[in-house]
Amino acid sequence: MREVKKHLLLSLIFILLLGCSDSKIAKPETEGEKLQVLYSTAMDLVKKRDFVDAAVLFEDIERQYPYSKWSNQAQLMTAFCYFKSQMYDDSLNALDRFIALYPGNNKISYAYYLRALNYFEQISDVERDQSMTEKSKMAFIELVNKYPNSEFADDAYDKIDIINDRLAAKEIEIARYYQFSFQWISAINRYNKILELYGTSVYVEESLHRLVEIYHSLGLDEEAKRYASTLGYNFPNSDWYNLSYVLLNDKSKS
Repeated sequence: MREVKKHLLLSLIFILLLGCSDSKIAKPETEGEKLQVLYSTAMDLVKKRDFVDAAVLFEDIERQYPYSKWSNQAQLMTAFCYFKSQMYDDSLNALDRFIALYPGNNKISYAYYLRALNYFEQISDVERDQSMTEKSKMAFIELVNKYPNSEFADDAYDKIDIINDRLAAKEIEIARYYQFSFQWISAINRYNKILELYGTSVYVEESLHRLVEIYHSLGLDEEAKRYASTLGYNFPNSDWYNLSYVLLNDKSKS
């Protein structure tokens, strides 16, 4: 279907060019002029938000003129258009080619950023498999490690925080299940995993309190106090700290 659309688009452009032959408007003669017409047509489609048709033309530019100055930009625009069309696999394929062929391009950081966004937009609900979430996180981390001063770094860090919250949400869901099923060791491991891997997530406070609860239930007062102290030091105004404080004070009174 994509090949059919490509041929239809190219045929339409060809017909329009022929239509100019009897007029005073000059038609493109050189390869460079023809390429510029194709690129301008594709960009017009982008402005009209006709991203799929634009991607087809950009791909054709890349294919017909692989050594032109327009080729690498067309490849990046192909990836962008497929991304906007939610055709993520096609966008990722184009980006992988761009990154492999043009590692020194001045827009390479954008290619890494767009690749991470492709994964980010495919993140599923917390209840579902989070493999795409992990891929997105790794892609954003790769971006900030390779290009820490790029214009996309700040947004990448923000996205990593969002991703950590999502991954931590999945972990705390499992940890609560273990805790309330009295599977203490499994619950402890899950809560500690949140503290170790997702230290900036919104679930850190709850994880610390849940560990206080578990060790309190097991009669391990020193461990409970250690986690409560960490919670109070880092989050002195937290509702979770107030719960831990009340819990330990009730323990001492009893």
